[in-house]
Amino acid sequence: MSLGRTKAEAMVKDILAPKAVADVVDILTSGKPLPFSIQTHASNKGNRKMFPLTVQYFRPETGICNKMLDFGENADESAAGIMDYIEQSLDKFGSSLDQVTAYSADNTNVNYGIHNSVFTNLKKKQKGLLEGNCHAHIVHNTVKHALDQLSVDVENVVLKVYGHFSTSAKRRESLKEFCQFCDVEFREILRHVTTRWLSLNPAISRLMQSWTALRSYFISLGEECPRQIRALLKLSEASTEEDADNVEVYLLFSNNILSLFEDVVKKLENDSTTCVELYSIMSTFKQKLAQRRDDQFYGYLTKVKLQHLLPHDADRARADFTAFLNTAISYIEKWFDFTEDNWLFSLQPLSLNHGMLSFSDTERIINKLNLIQKVSMDELYDECTTANSILKGLRDSAEDEWKSKDVAARWVALFQVANLPNMLSIISHILSIPASTGYVERIFSRMTNKWSDSRNRCSVELIRSELLITLNFEQSCSEFYCSCLKDKQLLSAARSDKKYTYKRK
Repeated sequence: MSLGRTKAEAMVKDILAPKAVADVVDILTSGKPLPFSIQTHASNKGNRKMFPLTVQYFRPETGICNKMLDFGENADESAAGIMDYIEQSLDKFGSSLDQVTAYSADNTNVNYGIHNSVFTNLKKKQKGLLEGNCHAHIVHNTVKHALDQLSVDVENVVLKVYGHFSTSAKRRESLKEFCQFCDVEFREILRHVTTRWLSLNPAISRLMQSWTALRSYFISLGEECPRQIRALLKLSEASTEEDADNVEVYLLFSNNILSLFEDVVKKLENDSTTCVELYSIMSTFKQKLAQRRDDQFYGYLTKVKLQHLLPHDADRARADFTAFLNTAISYIEKWFDFTEDNWLFSLQPLSLNHGMLSFSDTERIINKLNLIQKVSMDELYDECTTANSILKGLRDSAEDEWKSKDVAARWVALFQVANLPNMLSIISHILSIPASTGYVERIFSRMTNKWSDSRNRCSVELIRSELLITLNFEQSCSEFYCSCLKDKQLLSAARSDKKYTYKRK
């Protein structure tokens, strides 16, 4: 099948995109309104500043859902400008701030400043609003601050080495020859992008796989070796391949410790991770850093290499590694509240890891989040008793399968068995709060794919419509086809000439 450009664009912009939004709005507003959180982010497309607006909500039939509500251009990046954009979008689709449980965005002053920010402005209109800031951003910034404690600028080493080989095919071929001579498999040097959270450690790993050949190559250049690279790699005129390599020790330590940071970021940005698990993830992460510091464990390969350094070089390296861990722990403690006063601490029992949920834990959560008006406490007590008996049966019947389920899937399994309206009201509120900004950030990757150089004449409205269709319709092609055949209103609109803008005018 094929359509002319005019008809295809009209179908996308005036038929399918409005349906993609209407289906989401119907779920949020029809019957008993569902609580939902809102997420925003900003990214440049040339000299344009693009803002998506997404929502997260929980349904007992499907679990946690992330959908895009709007996508537009907004040159005003002030708190007031973003606030107006959010309010206008919600008003346009008939949603209310009263349903919003949390505001999730980047950890910038414009979003979460103390006096004048998007969050403080929203909280004036929605008193119960929670701060759903991005904890993956905190972990990323922790790495940035901690790396400053090392005597070797690891990040700059990666950037300079990549830059040296990325601009010359001759240099790349020379490195191939050195790899062959050193009996090392040649691997392409990976690029590190400073704004991408997970690109540094793979780039370091790739350097370490060819480190012997790389170091030999730069030593062989002699005076022709770039001065900055010579300084970064600590290559003197008398350096040989057999000399103890201080830089390698720092790279090995970075490779080892950054794997820990990488695992945490991946957990935080996983679609199945919920706010219920945030406190546990961050607390475990801090404990692992403290344990490494107390045990003076910097990685086994790092330990082996330290034994080959001069005593004063080895002592200085150990002091740097300890300073790295101390700085990382201090930074995390500054930006994440590890006390029991943190509202995330009280949510931990809702993970159902032990298959039980006490009424006292539920009461504590309700008081902490001020949800007392949403539930009947007497009915909730009976529901907790019923839920525990069902949870015990679900866990005992298939314990391994239960452990493999994520938090949202466990609650879906419970609600499929029993009608627990008060419990559902609490869980719908809490599981609507995002664990990170991963979903809204991935929209920009999709935007880049759709708004490519070969499609640079696309309008903002067309890209918005394509993103809405891509993100909000989750059916397969055959399922979508069958649903369209049953939707008489959609078919009628598609046949009508009103889908063309110029004919409507």
